[in-house]
Amino acid sequence: MLFSELKKSLNSGERFSTYLIEGEEGYFRALSLDTLKTALVKEPQLNVATFDGAALDTGEALASLNAFPFLSEYRMTVIKEFYPTAAAIKGGLRDFLEHPIKSSVLVIVNEKPHEVFKKFDSVCTVECKTADVSIIARWIKATVNAAGVKISDGLCTEIAEYCLSDMTRVKNETEKLIAYAGENGEIDENAVDLLVNRGTEYKIYEMTDYIAKRKFDDAIGVVNDMLEKGDTHGRIISAVYNYFRRLLFVAISDKSPAETGALLGVKEFAVKKAKQQAAAFNVRALKNTVDRLVDADYAVKSGKMNADDLMWINIFKIMTE
Repeated sequence: MLFSELKKSLNSGERFSTYLIEGEEGYFRALSLDTLKTALVKEPQLNVATFDGAALDTGEALASLNAFPFLSEYRMTVIKEFYPTAAAIKGGLRDFLEHPIKSSVLVIVNEKPHEVFKKFDSVCTVECKTADVSIIARWIKATVNAAGVKISDGLCTEIAEYCLSDMTRVKNETEKLIAYAGENGEIDENAVDLLVNRGTEYKIYEMTDYIAKRKFDDAIGVVNDMLEKGDTHGRIISAVYNYFRRLLFVAISDKSPAETGALLGVKEFAVKKAKQQAAAFNVRALKNTVDRLVDADYAVKSGKMNADDLMWINIFKIMTE
C-alpha cells in the first residue's frame, strides 16, 4: 500500500504482523513509522525496541520479538536498513514471519527495495516513494491553511518544484514561510523569493530546462543569479558537469529509474526528471558536453585555465551543440 493509505488501513482495524516500510522519501518513512507507533503501541519507551540492520544482533532482535508487551496490546520491534539474503532468513526470524506472534509487530524500515521479505504473506509493504509535485503542492496548501495562513495554488507548486519534491526540504521551507507570514497572514511571491532556498541542483536543472526550450536569455539569467548569490565559476562548472553526466547516464541506461538512482546515488524522482530533460538533447551532444566539462573541470582545478572564461565558453557550447 502507499504510505498515504496506511492510516486508513489501521483505522479500519486491519493489522499485519510485519510492516516493510521502504522508499527513497525519508520524511514519508519516518511518518509511516510514527503512524504505526501511535496506532499500535502504548508506552513506546517500554514497548518499542529499535535495531540497526547493518549491525544486527539476531539474538537481541528475536528476544524483542518474543517479549510480552507491557500495558499495551502490541510490542514493536523496529529494524532499520535491513537487507538480508533469502538464505539468511532462517531460524527464529523465519518462524516469526511464517507463524507470527499476535502481540508482536515487526517493522522493517529500508530506503532501498528488498524483495526477500515480500515473499511472506504476513508482510505488508508500505511504499514511500517521492510524491508527484501535485500531491506535494496539495500537502503544502493544507498545511498552510491549517496554520491560518493563505497561499495560492501556484505558489504551492513553485515551492514543491524549488525543493525538487524533497519532503524534508518542503516541510522546512513551508514552516519557515508560515512563521514569516504570521497568523491570518498570506504567503506571496515576494516571501517565496526571499525565503525559499533554491539549491544549486535546482538552479542547474532550471538552467538546463531553459536551454532545452531554447530560452537562452533565461538560462544566462539563472547563471548570473548563481554568481550574484556567491557561487563561483569553478563550482558552477563542476555542478554542470555532474548534472550533464547524470543526463548522459540516464539517456543510455536500460535500467529502471530505481536501479539507476541507486547507481548514481540520487532519488528515483531525480532520475525521472533527468530522463525528461535528457530527451531534449542528442546523446552524442550530451557525450561531447560531458567530455568538454571533464577537461574544463580538470583545467580549473589544476590551475591551467581561468574558470570565468571556461564556464561561459562551455555553457554557450551547450546552447549551440
